[in-house]
Amino acid sequence: MSPPLTVTVRGRTFEPTPVFDTFWRFAAERHAITEKRFKDLPAPWTDDPILRAYPFCNTYRVLDRVSQYIITEVIEKGSQDPTELVFRILLFNTFTSINTYETLRRAIAPFTWATYERADYERVLRRLYDDRVSIYTGAFQKPAPSLGFVENFMNHLALMEVLMKDLPMRCVKAKYIADIFEWLCTFKSMGDFTAYQLVLNLSYSSVLNFSDYDFVVVGVGSRRGLQRCFKGLIPHKCEIDIIRWMQLTQRDHFSRLDLKFNGLGPRARPIMLCDVEHILCEVDKYVRKLGTPARRTFQPSGALPKMRLPKAWTLPARLSLRIKCQKEAEVEFIEKFVVSSIQSHRGVEGEREFLVYWEGYSSDDASWEPEDVLVDDAPNAIREYWERVQA
Repeated sequence: MSPPLTVTVRGRTFEPTPVFDTFWRFAAERHAITEKRFKDLPAPWTDDPILRAYPFCNTYRVLDRVSQYIITEVIEKGSQDPTELVFRILLFNTFTSINTYETLRRAIAPFTWATYERADYERVLRRLYDDRVSIYTGAFQKPAPSLGFVENFMNHLALMEVLMKDLPMRCVKAKYIADIFEWLCTFKSMGDFTAYQLVLNLSYSSVLNFSDYDFVVVGVGSRRGLQRCFKGLIPHKCEIDIIRWMQLTQRDHFSRLDLKFNGLGPRARPIMLCDVEHILCEVDKYVRKLGTPARRTFQPSGALPKMRLPKAWTLPARLSLRIKCQKEAEVEFIEKFVVSSIQSHRGVEGEREFLVYWEGYSSDDASWEPEDVLVDDAPNAIREYWERVQA
């Protein structure tokens, strides 16, 4: 057994739990599965019973299906003019649905911001709406702003038009990537999660050229994963520093645990800040499955297409580190999550999840939470939800 590691940030020392090593084992094994699939090797790709039974996102965010689609179909197909790039990325990000984006692209020509007419897009979206075809993906909850329309998709379309007035030029002139994130968060319905996902998607293109070491936003699931990795409560102001430390010391941890980790692509790209945040959320899910009997073996949807990495990653501007230093709050506080209400439920892989809205957070931070967690933490909220829907 290796001696326990500790990390000291902002005058506080944090000692890892056993889950900290699970983080690195998960990262290595999940990426090894992806590498085997890229080589068209037959299943099973792992001996890990949890990874064989349940779906988990890739170690690298860029390899997830939606990110690969954004790179190949949204960014690389079409004009490379900065304004047009922002338009296509923003349009896709608004609905985060491959089917919706492809339906719009097939129906509207030319498919450009220069020729944009709201009526054209409304016609296509309304046809999907009337045919009861889902316009949004179920993976993300996107509350709509109130901009004068009855339907959410129309309010979102109007919000996209508002953002397009300034976003392309702001991307060009931004001194820090945090500037774009902070500006996006000033709009109603653009909470931390939606704004950060849009910033990451923009960063796959040449319109937002910043280092991957510059900026990260910690989501609710990632906070839970980070808390599992360390003893004691982690103050909000220490989270990003710990994530930076994990990113910078990753080779030490893979070596210490005797884990083979090849990195990403021909240049062996290491895990970046957004990936650490991404993995923490997955590790939280992974730990919850420990000791849970698997109901079936997870079946992926077909072979993986050829991996495509963003061409913009090779641009020289990505080599410059530009971290925006913000004045920290004088009073230390611990992030707490209190259920405000439960608004919906769904079945995922034979298990039930609830759509939870959190006290003190915007509706954009609503998240799908497993029933087993809520039964322990918020049984009254579950009871009130069932009483309401069954009334």
